[in-house]
Amino acid sequence: MILQHLNAFNQILSDMLALEVKLEEDKTLLLLSSLLKSYDHLETTSMYEKETLELKDIRHMLHNNELMKKIYFTEETSGLIVKKQKGRS
Repeated sequence: MILQHLNAFNQILSDMLALEVKLEEDKTLLLLSSLLKSYDHLETTSMYEKETLELKDIRHMLHNNELMKKIYFTEETSGLIVKKQKGRS
């Protein structure tokens, strides 16, 4: 889901650049403010973690967060399958 959001955000930036629209606002803050409420904790963490925020750092953080969610979900699902198989035996 976040990858789709990042792709849409990047497409909007590209379209604006192609139209020669100059962004007065920081792209990093635009990205952070466009995130769903479920990402508020990442926004807060990133704001206090560094003195300066770069767009690439926020993108990297979002990718890592998505990867961790997938790993956690896979481990959790695997655990449920194993438990289910043990219960049947």
